Amino acid sequence: MSLDRIVAVLLFLSLAVWSPASVQAAEVRESASRYSVRIEMGQAYIGGLCIIKGEESCLTASVVNEFGVSMVTFRYDLNKGKVKIVNCIRQLRKPFLRKVLKNDFKIILDQYTALDEGNVLPIRHVNSKYNITYNFIPLEK
Repeated sequence: MSLDRIVAVLLFLSLAVWSPASVQAAEVRESASRYSVRIEMGQAYIGGLCIIKGEESCLTASVVNEFGVSMVTFRYDLNKGKVKIVNCIRQLRKPFLRKVLKNDFKIILDQYTALDEGNVLPIRHVNSKYNITYNFIPLEK
């Protein structure tokens, strides 16, 4: 299956978990952004694809691994500045891991929202406390 077809299927499936925000807020991007993602933890890493979609006052993103398994889907409320994990794999359902992911993805999505509409750049975040590095490289459309 080609990358474009995988992206289309994932985008279609991720639309099912999005609900419109009830509050009018800051503008966000209307089109989806696609990133190649690599999360490194010491000598291990997780690689895959991240699709970020803006909708009214929130951003919704899904990270899918190289085998097409959805690892985590989260929603970032721009008004409240909070990240909510909507769905994640069983291995990430520990309270400690969820807290670290929520805090790190809030920083990553703050970087994403700071970019201009047409300016899609790589995003990098390093959590030095837990030795986790997040790399998001934009995919060409």
